[in-house]
Amino acid sequence: MSDTPAVRALLRGPRPLHRTIRTRPAAVQGTLALQWQLPGDLDAEPVPAPSLRLVTRPPAADADTDPAVAEIPTSRADLPDPGTWTAQLVQAVLEVLAQERPRHQLVRWLAPEVYADLGVHLAARPAGRPNGPRARRTVSSIHVFEPADGVAEATAVVVGGPRARAMALRLEGWDGRWRCTRLAML
Repeated sequence: MSDTPAVRALLRGPRPLHRTIRTRPAAVQGTLALQWQLPGDLDAEPVPAPSLRLVTRPPAADADTDPAVAEIPTSRADLPDPGTWTAQLVQAVLEVLAQERPRHQLVRWLAPEVYADLGVHLAARPAGRPNGPRARRTVSSIHVFEPADGVAEATAVVVGGPRARAMALRLEGWDGRWRCTRLAML
C-alpha cells in the first residue's frame, strides 16, 4: 500500500466538523426611523394611487356583534350566477356523500347547521366503500328561483345509479358570496 496523503487521511478516520458562522453586529439606531428614503430618493412609504379609496364596511345586523366579524348580507348584483354556482355546490356535496371529497372543503360555502347535518349524515353511513362498481352521481339539471334580493332557492336533479334523485337548496348572499343555508336530499 502506498503512503500518500489521501490514504493517510482515509486511515485516520473522520474528523469532527467544526464550523464557525460569523455575523455582523446588528446596527442599532437608537430610535426606530418611521420615515426614511430608499436609494434613488424613492419614498419607503408608498403613496396610494388617487383612484384608491377607503371602503367602509356596513354595520352588523345586530348591535352586539363586532363589525370586524359580522356577516353582512350581499345584494344579488354583487353575487355570481346562482345556477352555475348551485351546480358546482351540488356536485361537491355528492362527492362528499360518496366519500370522494373531504367534508371540510365545503365549510366556507355551507351554513354551520348544514355543515353539521352533512357530518351527521356521513357518520350514519358505514365506513368504507361498497364492493363492486358504483354509478357516479352527477347533476342533470338545476332550476333556480329568486324570491328576494340576495336569496335563491334551487332544485337539482341528480342522476346515477338505479334512479334519479332531487336536491333542494336555499342560498343566501353573505359577505360577497353565496352560502347554502338549507339543504335537503329528496
